[in-house]
Amino acid sequence: MTTPKLSTWFNTAVGDKPRIEVNLVGFTFAPHRHDTYTLALTTTGVQCFNYRGSLRYSLPGEVVVLHPDELHDGLAGTDAPFGYRAINIDPVDVQNILQGHHLPFLPNGVTGKPCLVDIAQRFLTEFQRPLEPLEYQDLIYDFAMALQKETTIHHKHTTANYQAIQMAREYIDDSLDNDITLDQLAMITGYSKWQITRDFRSLFGTSPYRYLTLRRLEKAKSLMSQGIPIAQVAQDCFFSDQSHFTRQFKKSFGTTPNMWNKLNESPQR
Repeated sequence: MTTPKLSTWFNTAVGDKPRIEVNLVGFTFAPHRHDTYTLALTTTGVQCFNYRGSLRYSLPGEVVVLHPDELHDGLAGTDAPFGYRAINIDPVDVQNILQGHHLPFLPNGVTGKPCLVDIAQRFLTEFQRPLEPLEYQDLIYDFAMALQKETTIHHKHTTANYQAIQMAREYIDDSLDNDITLDQLAMITGYSKWQITRDFRSLFGTSPYRYLTLRRLEKAKSLMSQGIPIAQVAQDCFFSDQSHFTRQFKKSFGTTPNMWNKLNESPQR
């Protein structure tokens, strides 16, 4: 990985929603995938990334929408720096609106459609204040509806099936420090373990194991931001050792925990 230059900077928005602003020079995100939607607004330069078998480009004013658990990287499309603002959107929030519909999908990953550009701007313009709870819920609704119009998959799960998979997800949320098996999830939900795996992916965009891993990694990022040593974070978040933690972190965020700390310590604009 190329070491970032001094003109690389990283800002976070006020509030508890994961909104970031990034300007990168000479830096490439390794291929990775996370279990949230990424909604990003390109602000400067040319944002370039490999996604679903093709090289994609996003110009200033265009919007990137990455589906949960889709492999992608990130780099500048020219020799100039590139910048973007982004928010990670939990598929659980989207499912609270869709109520069992298959997660919507933007195949190309990049769009200039006014409705999605407007939603991205409303999410990402005002970094100096937190998003109000009702404001955030309105934006999630608009995002879900706009994205659903773009998808070609309109399968809907039954209410009982949706509630059962919700139970499995909530059990995982409450058991981050425990070993979890598909047999346990099957017993809780009354579904076969293979149906749980299939329907979990359809409703929340990833597998139960990946969901568990990402919840542990999100906890790890929070601990790292508090200055806790990486080795201790790995242990506290139920990874077998620091090497295991580093591998999983890079697979999910495209960079190592050490580099993540450096980006967050970089001079802010």
